[in-house]
Parts: sequence; C-alpha cells; structure tokens
Amino acid sequence: MGINRRDFIKIGLTGMTAIAIGSDLKLPGIFRMSEAHAATISVNLTITDALVEMIDLKQVYMWTFADSTGPKFPGPAIFAREGDTINLSFTNALDEDHAVAISGTRITSGIIAPGQTRLMSFAAPTAGTYIYYDPLNPPVNRVLGLHGVLVVLPGTGNNIPYSNPTANVRNLFNDLGTTAHFPGNPWNSQRTFIWALHMTDPVLNALAEPAGAPPINRTLFKTQYLPQYFTISGMSGHFSSMATNISPRGRVGQPALIRIVNTGLVVSACHQHGNHVYVTSINGQVQSNVLYVDTFHVRPMDRIDWVVPFIRPPDIPPVAVLNGGTNPNQFIRLDAPQELAHVDMLGLPQSPLAYPMHDHTEPTQTSAGGNYNTGLLAHIYITGDIDGVDFPS
Repeated sequence: MGINRRDFIKIGLTGMTAIAIGSDLKLPGIFRMSEAHAATISVNLTITDALVEMIDLKQVYMWTFADSTGPKFPGPAIFAREGDTINLSFTNALDEDHAVAISGTRITSGIIAPGQTRLMSFAAPTAGTYIYYDPLNPPVNRVLGLHGVLVVLPGTGNNIPYSNPTANVRNLFNDLGTTAHFPGNPWNSQRTFIWALHMTDPVLNALAEPAGAPPINRTLFKTQYLPQYFTISGMSGHFSSMATNISPRGRVGQPALIRIVNTGLVVSACHQHGNHVYVTSINGQVQSNVLYVDTFHVRPMDRIDWVVPFIRPPDIPPVAVLNGGTNPNQFIRLDAPQELAHVDMLGLPQSPLAYPMHDHTEPTQTSAGGNYNTGLLAHIYITGDIDGVDFPS
C-alpha cells in the first residue's frame, strides 16, 4: 500500500506548520506564514513515508503525517479550544497497521489497517499541551516520525492559557504587564511557541524502508538506538535559532509561552542562557509551586510549559563609558534603558540581545558527529526596551 520505494517524496527541514480547528480560533501570528490550512472543523491526515533532508543534506527515511500539501515532519500542530469537537481523519498509506493516540488522555483511533481511513471525533480535552502519535510497537512508530503537537486553549479568555490555573499560575499571568517586576504588556496568546524536541537514528530508520519490511524489534530499537540528528520543531542549528516560530523575539515587556514536548528517546536538559523561565505546567498538571529556573529536564513524552517573562536579564553588567569631561579617565555608568541599547566606543551595538537555548545533553548540539551548532538549538532575542523602540542592529 505504501508509495513506490523508488519514488520517495523528499522534504526538507522546513519547520512546523499549524492547523486551527474552529472558525473563531486564530493561530498564533508566528504560524501565519506557514499555515497548513485555513480555520476548519475537520483535519484530514495521511500516514505515509518520505525522505527527510537533515541539516547536513543527508536524506533520512521517516514515517510522517501528511496534509493536503504533502508530508510534514513533525506533523502539523493542531490548535483547538477546550470542549470543541475535533474531527481527525487518518488514512494509512503504509504497509503495516498504525494508530493514533493523544497523550495524557484515553483518546485513540484503534487499529488503522493498510489502506483504511478512520475518523476520530472527540471533544477537545482540558486546555494544555498534548502529543498526538502512533502508540503501536512503542516507541518505534513514534520515533520513526509519527508524532505531532495538539494545543488546546481555554474555551473563553486569552490572558491565561489554562482553564483551571492554580493560584500561583493565575497570579503570575495577572502580574505580567501590571507590576513593577513585569513591566510592559500582559501575555498575548499570539505569543505562543512550540519546541518539539526529537532525535533520529538514520540506521534504525532505514530498517523500515524496504517495502514489506517486518516490524522493527522494539528491544533492538531501545538497545541499539544511536541518534545522529537532533531537531526542534523540525529544524536544527542555525535554522531553528533563526526561525520566528521557534525562537521567540520581543521587546522587554512582551512575555512569551513556550510549549515543549519530547517525542524522542533522549532526556533533554533545556538550558536558557542569560534568562530564567517559569515552569507553569508539567504533563498536563498546572503547577502550584511555579519553579523559576534556567535549566529543566524534558524526558521522553514529557510536555512542559515555560513562561519567558521578557524582563531585563538579571546578569547584564552595568555599562561604563568615558565621561568625556575634563578627566579623560573618568567613567560613568549608564542607566538601565540606555544600557540595553548601548553602542560601544568602537561604534558596535551590544544589541539585539541574543541568548541561546541549548541542551545540556551535549551530543544533541551536533549532527552526525559534526560541529556545534547543527543540533537542538533555539534562541531568545530581546529586540528592544520597554519604550517600544527596537534597538539598533
């Protein structure tokens, strides 16, 4: 039933696309240019295969979800509101049984035989971050590429991303843009980003390529798994660090929410340079004790939400410049707003401020034994101060 193995569809690491379910739901602005569909009440996806080009141009065989425009790695991000009806139709174009499940719920398609189409119709679960994936022959089918992200927003309201926030999470979101510590603006749901962390072993993936190949032994997959490529929402290295739907950009006072999932087999320790983040939800549980950290473990199938407050990074040292008066050796210290937009004596701007997020599981920073930065990497860019003016660049 699969496509002709001599005529694979080839796709590049083009990053995550998105689908909105419901006529009143707007996708975050960061996904608008790569939107897979207009707002709709039904999503039709095909379980298929493709050769996916990695950052070093190597083409790796993968199983993928495809929409009307072709295979996607990872599958399109699906946005819905809590309680809305989600209609997902899956057609299996491969040679073996597949299925689709929603993590953290009991929602599943059941077996989808080769050539079969199955409709899943269900009410969107509690507001939060979910993974839709193939649960068969775990973890093989998921790690081969059959995974995507489902984002569920509250039925009403856009200022807090959860229907039943704890008191501390409610206080955090209420404080954004209204207190001296969080100057600027409240959180805007349009400033939502997705980090889908994934790892790929091209040698094991190739075992599934021949037509009629037997299922990959899951024990072999677990014991011999040696990933060579590390992606974040379908991109790597320089490309993911520059992608506007992965690496948040904003001025001081423009907080962002990052929804992180790990669909691979490697524990990631996401470390954010120069800034701290608030961990607001872990695997669907809105947190009572809201941790303020710069590094956090994301284990396989974890779903972690981070709030990046976009306040002044705490560790920026004061900037000293020559006074220019009668004493040429006398320095003065700039105040905070000037400091961020400082241009040094050589005329070099010290901004925009770019802070990398990388994985403390160090091998993930390269590809196929290559150099940094060709792996799991993102950035946070502070592009301007609270006055609403971007820094010179």
